[in-house]
Amino acid sequence: MNTMSISLPPEQAEYVRRSIARDFGNASEFIRDCIRERMRREIEADLAVLEATSRRAAAGPSDAEVERVLQIQREVRKASQRRKVR
Repeated sequence: MNTMSISLPPEQAEYVRRSIARDFGNASEFIRDCIRERMRREIEADLAVLEATSRRAAAGPSDAEVERVLQIQREVRKASQRRKVR
């Protein structure tokens, strides 16, 4: 494990001390918990963006769009064949 030193204003240092006394065995456990929580929130935010983006983006053309393209292709082929006959 790596060791890091941090500086905190008095209010935050007191908050950390109270939190450690109430819920954690030591400062390292408290900081690791804070980091895990922040990582979880970032992952959830990233997933929310991906889900929102994927809902808006169509996976491909709809059945109606495919049918319209096929119809246009048939019309173009017929017109092309009529020109060849003339």
